[in-house]
Amino acid sequence: MQIGQVIRSLRVDKGWSQETLAHEADMATSHVSRIERGDRRLSTGKLNALATALGTSATAICAQAEGLSIPTAPQSQDGDLTLDHTKEAVELRKAFRKLPLPSRRLVVDFAQMLAKQAAA
Repeated sequence: MQIGQVIRSLRVDKGWSQETLAHEADMATSHVSRIERGDRRLSTGKLNALATALGTSATAICAQAEGLSIPTAPQSQDGDLTLDHTKEAVELRKAFRKLPLPSRRLVVDFAQMLAKQAAA
């Protein structure tokens, strides 16, 4: 199976159109279409963007394309294996990736403070 076919399969499983995937991965719909058809080579950056949008990893997509078992996600420190796919969570991850490291630390600290406040 080709990587484009795996991406298409994951997209269809989510019930997404090519337009939705393109929007979530910040790329043109025509580019997604060409990737799925195998007419376009896929850069590492684009593969990572598509994988993130689809809630998986580039490694898992490549493994599936090679017919291998899909690697499991690493367990987080608190044992949570779930990935939030809500619109807000996706927007937050996209914005977070654009931040320099010192700003990322501030965002994490702020989120932890909000979580403590909400738990109280």
